[in-house]
Amino acid sequence: MDNEGAGFLERQGASDQDFLALDCISATFGITAAWLGHDPSVLGDHWGYHRRTDNVESEWPVEQIGIHRRTPEEILSEWYGLTIDHIHHPHSRRAEEYIRAQLSDGNPVIAWVDTFHVPHSSFHGQQHHSHRIVIRPEGGNGVGNDGVMRIVDRYQGSLFDGFMDSNTLFTAMSSDALGEARRGDPDWRNRTAVVKAGPLKPGEAHEAARKETPEERREGRREETSRERFRSAAAGNAHFSAGADLAIACADELRAAPDAFASLSPVGTIEVSAWFGELASQRALNARFLRAAAETCALPPLIQRAADAEALSRRWEMTRNYFFLRFRKGSVAVQRIADLITETVTLEKEWNARLRESLAEPGRQSADSTCVDGA
Repeated sequence: MDNEGAGFLERQGASDQDFLALDCISATFGITAAWLGHDPSVLGDHWGYHRRTDNVESEWPVEQIGIHRRTPEEILSEWYGLTIDHIHHPHSRRAEEYIRAQLSDGNPVIAWVDTFHVPHSSFHGQQHHSHRIVIRPEGGNGVGNDGVMRIVDRYQGSLFDGFMDSNTLFTAMSSDALGEARRGDPDWRNRTAVVKAGPLKPGEAHEAARKETPEERREGRREETSRERFRSAAAGNAHFSAGADLAIACADELRAAPDAFASLSPVGTIEVSAWFGELASQRALNARFLRAAAETCALPPLIQRAADAEALSRRWEMTRNYFFLRFRKGSVAVQRIADLITETVTLEKEWNARLRESLAEPGRQSADSTCVDGA
């Protein structure tokens, strides 16, 4: 890939080896963006809460709240002008033909698999679960050795970089269990996604992604554009108190009638756990984004805000683990989970207040010594 004239976003030495995430969606798009020479930290440029507008059935009130983050496709398109080809193949043979053709062209492929059939997964042979991995070009012609394919999985729960038998891979991709995923999900069998460079749509600026001219390079316009984009994105996300109140209202509902929420179906358990997991993952991505923004915008206080976001990620992960381990204890556990939600969301509102202050007064660090862990 020709990186001549690339601006800050491509100069950070982004590497898929350095990128991992707490959710497999972000992991696959992050390592693929890095493969193309782009900094995947931009995947953390959105945070907050919003009430869901679809009519998906739910058992706990938190299921009615979505995590306010744009899709990786939207973010990578806006920042870098990348396009994503999503294909639902009619059967595994067609999926295999497509994947091998893409690998021959040097394009990594994101694929949906059932972890029950994935040897490196902790769910292997035990539990059916929808998951995403990256199939990477390998060898001189982009295709791996006969019978195996190079798999990269940088989801933090199943880190793996190695080879998988192709028959095993396509069995995992065509598993009937992928047609019975989370509520509201489509049929994930034989699905792939390929991230590609441009072209940009007519009329869309994508200033941070386009090539700069030699004149712009000499005048430093590209780096100024990057600074503006990072500052604008961070500032735009630092005002979500109203959305956070939705999460507190959910906790209040749980706390008011804990007995009514003391049992969950297997699907409901997955949904609630996923809600906590998505928050943990997004705060970790937010931290990565804020560190990049601190470097780009020369705003050292954002380093502390990134540390705050990492602490919040750990708290949401702790709450998820508590839910898994203690939910069977009934109403007492429901009340404790409600308290944990309230405590963490309150800390998030404080984090955002300090973030607004850091952006408004870049030279002032008097309030930056307070970390979420110690709040």
